[in-house]
Amino acid sequence: MKTIALWSPLTSGSGTTALAASLPIVLAMEFKVKTLLLHGGAAGERVEQAYSLKKQPLDHSLVTFQDHGMNAVERLAASGRLMPENIRDYTFPLLQDRLDLLAAGREPKLESDDTHGRLMSQVLETAVRGYDVIVADAGNGRANSVDRQILKAADLILIGLNQNIRSLEKFFESDQMQGVFQGKDIGFVIGRYDRHSHCTLQNVKRRFGVKGIFEGIPYCSEFTDAWNMRSVQACIQRGRGGMDRKRESPFYRALRSTAFAAAEQIGLPSSGYSERGA
Repeated sequence: MKTIALWSPLTSGSGTTALAASLPIVLAMEFKVKTLLLHGGAAGERVEQAYSLKKQPLDHSLVTFQDHGMNAVERLAASGRLMPENIRDYTFPLLQDRLDLLAAGREPKLESDDTHGRLMSQVLETAVRGYDVIVADAGNGRANSVDRQILKAADLILIGLNQNIRSLEKFFESDQMQGVFQGKDIGFVIGRYDRHSHCTLQNVKRRFGVKGIFEGIPYCSEFTDAWNMRSVQACIQRGRGGMDRKRESPFYRALRSTAFAAAEQIGLPSSGYSERGA
């Protein structure tokens, strides 16, 4: 078990994409695992907005931007040369030897187009043999063909929600839980969480009978600014508070708690720092 998918039934406001961009950084730092981040959208969308990709070193190669990402991987797959050992050559290194991002192709993904979906399935099957953990952003709302393949392949699906009680009622009282999620390990994450609200994690869990992973990620203005400046990685690393963690931010603490919960669910070996939710 090593693939974590993030998805939200809400079209916006859940913070799921922000979590998808942040979670692999925390996993790579805390567990020292080789992690791959990817998503089911088009180039420049979703988690790619968190990073300044064109300024990243191209792994010491002379290839162009067009020779990276899913477009290049698609050519490898078509020629039968896609292997666990060479996927990394077409990614952007975010944390050296720890975290890589596989950028999406330039074409928009249509709900009825299965071509890109089959490619994503092949990529996931191959990458799972070359990375310790895969984190995939499966988007918001109605899933396209690629997102459906991500959800199908996932060992753990983290579902992004918010503290709007009407939205929570609509989701938990619908039949969505009986579809693609049936038989899957799932968890829930409340984005932009306000601990002073009456709609607390414990109250929601009690009201809807939620079991297992249920986390809250608070709103963080520093993170919002970092997203706008495409400097999310540096923001999260600062939030860790140094080696002694004396300056650990509440935002990072919540991310860490979510990362440890997910790691435990998919069976990652325990790291040297096991405290959660402190």
